[in-house]
Amino acid sequence: MSKMTYAMTVAGFDGSGGAGILADIKAMKDFGVYGCSVCTALTVQNETSFADPGFLPWEQVRVQLEKLFEVRAYGFVKIGLVKDAEMLRQIVEWIRARSEDTFIIWDPIMGATTGYRFFADDDADRFFPVFSKIDLITPNQYEYAYLGLGVADSRKELLVGKKTSILLKGGHAEGEDSTDTLWHAGNVYKFTSKRLPGVDKHGSGCTLSAALLANVALGKSLPEACQAAKHYIEKFLTGGEGRVGWVD
Repeated sequence: MSKMTYAMTVAGFDGSGGAGILADIKAMKDFGVYGCSVCTALTVQNETSFADPGFLPWEQVRVQLEKLFEVRAYGFVKIGLVKDAEMLRQIVEWIRARSEDTFIIWDPIMGATTGYRFFADDDADRFFPVFSKIDLITPNQYEYAYLGLGVADSRKELLVGKKTSILLKGGHAEGEDSTDTLWHAGNVYKFTSKRLPGVDKHGSGCTLSAALLANVALGKSLPEACQAAKHYIEKFLTGGEGRVGWVD
């Protein structure tokens, strides 16, 4: 038996299995990566409606991290739904203190597709100080704008000039093609696929970032991992039924 590859998702629980930790672990398994999880929120939702985020306090998140890190130092971690910038900071700094070289992705979740907003408008600037401790941020168009990464103050350039890479997902953009743009190590990469009109799968952002993390864990470069995740999400969007995606 070959040595197992492990990765961790720190995210919310979605009982429908379409998003959050359940979706992340399914995507990781499809690439042969063993996924472990830490729950940040016990959400009340299904694939079509959202009722309550059910955020857990830091202490409950911390004890989950501590117990899992007793067994191994996780080298690959994805962070998803968090209550606020302070929670993100606490998670990232806790991981960095115990495993400095861990590859960390943050997939920012600004709100549910049903319209529920997680972050207040005045919270955006509070996230920026944490970004330099994260390897990759994967916002969609709305999250990219909310976090101030597209404005003229060179915030994005400050990040990518250090160690932080940014993958701007193109699923919420317009046009015939869906193009994801990666800023990494001084280079810009484009990953393009045909847009699927009328297709709106629940948890596609979670699934993409989890697939990306799995491929990094398997030893691929970040651009290679982004391309592999892009191919995977194409299958996800065309599988399943209704708003539930599936990869055969």
